[in-house]
Amino acid sequence: MGYIKLKKYDGSVDLLPADNIVHVSAPSSSNKDIGITYGVVAESAATPTFLIAIIAGADSADSAADLTAASRNGINTAIELAAGTAGPAIEVDLGAGLFCKSVTIGDADPS
Repeated sequence: MGYIKLKKYDGSVDLLPADNIVHVSAPSSSNKDIGITYGVVAESAATPTFLIAIIAGADSADSAADLTAASRNGINTAIELAAGTAGPAIEVDLGAGLFCKSVTIGDADPS
């Protein structure tokens, strides 16, 4: 199983599996987070839904920052490179000056 690596402002990372992904959302004018939807059902929900990892962006001072379409492209590129591999995690390029602030796992799209 391959993994993608989301770098934080302090050099630490969050890892996410790159397998069984069915969708990567684009940031919108009302929400600048990105959701990665996995083909896994979250049974804890009132109605079974897909498991979603929501990625929030940060700047170099760890303040909230808007992710962009380029951030989504960076995530998609890393997924393509990592899917089905067994090597080191592939680092995601979120764009100039952007880092991962947090990853929240749940069953709701970014809102």
